[in-house]
Order: sequence, then C-alpha cells, then structure tokens
Amino acid sequence: MQYLHLYLAFLRLGAFTFGGGLAMLPLLRQEAIDRYHWVTEEELIDMYAVAQCTPGIIAVNTSVYVGYRVAGIGGVFAAVLGQVTSPMCVMTILAMLFHNHLDTGAFQHALAGIGAMVCVFLTNTVWTMGKKCIRDRFTAILGMAAFVLGMALDLPILLLTLGGGIVAVLYAALTGRWHT
Repeated sequence: MQYLHLYLAFLRLGAFTFGGGLAMLPLLRQEAIDRYHWVTEEELIDMYAVAQCTPGIIAVNTSVYVGYRVAGIGGVFAAVLGQVTSPMCVMTILAMLFHNHLDTGAFQHALAGIGAMVCVFLTNTVWTMGKKCIRDRFTAILGMAAFVLGMALDLPILLLTLGGGIVAVLYAALTGRWHT
C-alpha cells in the first residue's frame, strides 16, 4: 500500500507542478508532511537541499530521497515512476497544443495565470519553510547574504548551497555552536 501511496502522491506532484523544482515544494510539503507524515519539515528541507546539489532534475532527485525514506528501493521506483508519469503525458499534450495554438490569446492568458499561481506557491513555501530554516541571527544573515549574492552576481544555486554549508560548518567549528 505504501508503494501505491508514493506513486499516487508523486503522480499528483508531477501533474500539478508547473515552474520547475522550486514550484513543487508547496505540493510536496502538503503530500509528504501534512497528508502522509512521511518526513518532518526539517528532513524535507534537507532532502531538497541535497536534491539541488546532485545531478539531475530536482523533482526526480527529491522523489528518490522521499521514496527511499518511506519504503526503501521499492519506494524509490514507485515515487520516481509517479513523478515522471504525469509530466510525460502533460508534455506530450502541450507539445501538440504549442504547435497549433502558441500564438492564441487564450493560451497566452492561461500561461500568465499559471505563472502568477507559481509565484504565489513559491512565496508561501519560502515563508513557511524559511521559518524553520532561519534558526538564529547567523542563519538569518547567511540566508540574506546568499540571496543578495545570488541576485547581484547571478551565482548558481549549487555554489550558494555548497558555500552556505561550508560557511555554516566553519562558523560552528570556530564558535563551538554545533546545533543538533
């Protein structure tokens, strides 16, 4: 039954995630934390951070971590299969629509509406998960510095993520403040 739940949860994620890996976070949070209680918010944040640093598609990488956490190797296959089924079907349909209807007003308005909703979902996720990630003054400053550096210098997310990890380990080593 766990395999079926993993498949269906990631099938829903794949079907309703527009806008890339970050856009899946609100729905993933709803499925993995609120609905099924597979992981904690802290675990999900950690899984997502690792998924960003590993090669491949963030959504698939995250499904690997959650699937493995829930049901081992079988869970990986169920979650990944669920994650890729919907986008493959949706992309096939969209490819046909793009070819014939790309320049129509209705299609352009639909894309604008989807884009607006993705921004709302991302803002909600940043606010909700940010409250868990910003634990003290140091993490607040580190987060703001990463945001400013990322925006000003257009640094890759991988570099910012790894840099944040290195800076946090150095800070903990120098101050003796190891959080568990």
